Amino acid sequence: MSRRQKTRHGAHVSAPREDGFTSDDSPEPPGVAARRSAAGRSVPPGPPGALAKLWSFTKLGAGVSLVVAASLGVAWGAHRYALTTPRFAIKTIDVQGARKRGEDQIAKQMGVKVGDNIFSVDTALAERRVLEDPWIREIKITRSLPATLHVEIAEREAAAIASIGDQMYLVTRSGDPFKRLEDGDPFDLPVITGIDPKEIARDRAREIERVATGIQILRHWERIGVSKTHPAQEVHLTPGGDAILTVGKGGIALHLGAGPWRKKLLMAERVMQRLAGGGRTPGVVFLDNAAHPERVVVRMR
Repeated sequence: MSRRQKTRHGAHVSAPREDGFTSDDSPEPPGVAARRSAAGRSVPPGPPGALAKLWSFTKLGAGVSLVVAASLGVAWGAHRYALTTPRFAIKTIDVQGARKRGEDQIAKQMGVKVGDNIFSVDTALAERRVLEDPWIREIKITRSLPATLHVEIAEREAAAIASIGDQMYLVTRSGDPFKRLEDGDPFDLPVITGIDPKEIARDRAREIERVATGIQILRHWERIGVSKTHPAQEVHLTPGGDAILTVGKGGIALHLGAGPWRKKLLMAERVMQRLAGGGRTPGVVFLDNAAHPERVVVRMR
């Protein structure tokens, strides 16, 4: 029987392939077995990679939220306790450096009183309130737990009174007018005159510098021995830069002209002492000769 006849009437047998597999047991293309398995039976479910990551982040976020919520709860409870417990009620308001203002007055300006909760005090607001007082230059408020409030004050010093227009102002050593003269303020200070309010409005820095010049003259005079018997009364500043210092109860006018101030004041002291030795008192002493600054002219009373 021929080979073709055997194939027609008998079982079909394929020849072996070179890779060792027959056509019946050869590997299937990728994906075919998976589709066949899914079609024929249920595949155990498994979350894809993106869903697994999302689930991990969800659990992590829930844990963080729980921790934050617990922390906020603890913080709120601690805050409420600190603001309500009598342990932190203010017992002492310790004020240092205040001479013009008493402790009770400073506490009132701060808006704070004994018995208030120490944590309820807005220190920045309290400092701003006190600084509205022109006498107060600087302030620092600190807490000392559990019940003490420390207040450090730096006050301004009035060196003279400046006559500006029809108003009188207290001025600092730097020449800054810091408050209008009122009842209770020191009145026994020398007066600086010759300050024009229009000039202050036009060039405040220059006018303050002129006032500071008057303060400088007063300070030089204070260091001279004769000032003890003839204290300074007034410094008049002229628009041209000259100065006239009036001293003593009798009002001796020292026409100083321009500086140097100390040198001219020492010359005035020698003249006044020499005249006092003879029982005489000058009315005016001229020390303003720019051409011959060594000359002194005296006009007697």
